[in-house]
Amino acid sequence: MMGPSHAACGAAAWVALTADYQVGLHGLVLPIGWGLVDVGHAGVLTGALVTAGAALLPDLDHPGGTVSRSLPPVTTGLARLVCRISGGHRRGTHSLLGVAAFTGLAAAAQKVGIPVEGLGWVWPLAAVMSVLLIAFAVKVLAFVPDRVAKLNWAVGIGLGVVVGLWPPAHEWWFPLAVGTGVVVHLLGDLLTTRGIHLLYPLRAPLPLPRILYRNREFVAVPLLGNAGSLPELLLLAPVTLFALGGLVAALALATGFTVA
Repeated sequence: MMGPSHAACGAAAWVALTADYQVGLHGLVLPIGWGLVDVGHAGVLTGALVTAGAALLPDLDHPGGTVSRSLPPVTTGLARLVCRISGGHRRGTHSLLGVAAFTGLAAAAQKVGIPVEGLGWVWPLAAVMSVLLIAFAVKVLAFVPDRVAKLNWAVGIGLGVVVGLWPPAHEWWFPLAVGTGVVVHLLGDLLTTRGIHLLYPLRAPLPLPRILYRNREFVAVPLLGNAGSLPELLLLAPVTLFALGGLVAALALATGFTVA
């Protein structure tokens, strides 16, 4: 999958998990989300920002990718390090081990809290990670042109502060958002022709038909074909509309408006 598709799917997954709205559209009432996790209306918005960025996190294993250029030179150096540790693109970060590592890192960050007078508890490590994740989404979705790439820092930090001031109302929202985003990324790449090394670093294949394997390591269920294909674009349209519907409804409710 391409970066914008990953980000949109991440935001949509968060909306599906946390929102429970009915949006009126020309006399139709459209359900948005299942509301499985209660994070509050503002939490639907701020959590979606983080999850959209987390859905790009596995691609930090690609030093030449868009994600690595989101907050230079920090993300550039970080991408080189992640690439070496993970064994290359679509390996360690695109595996079950990668899901566990990223989610565990987010859970650890969520546990480091500092009491601040007048603000209550703040979580500095989660805040720093949120800035990085939001910057990934901002870069991939091209909100900031490349010629003013330094603005990514301002946008990432600004939205990170918003997330810090209005975090989702759930004790473990941050690892949930990160884990959801990473899993969504893996599912997206699994549906392309290149596939992912799901069991990295193991080379033993899963008990699946041989046709689903590439080089006995990479699992692929190529329903979408190559990344950026027409089927991917056709999937992206309704996913984006779903995410936007949930976010608009959450914004309306969070600011006091009612949604029919």
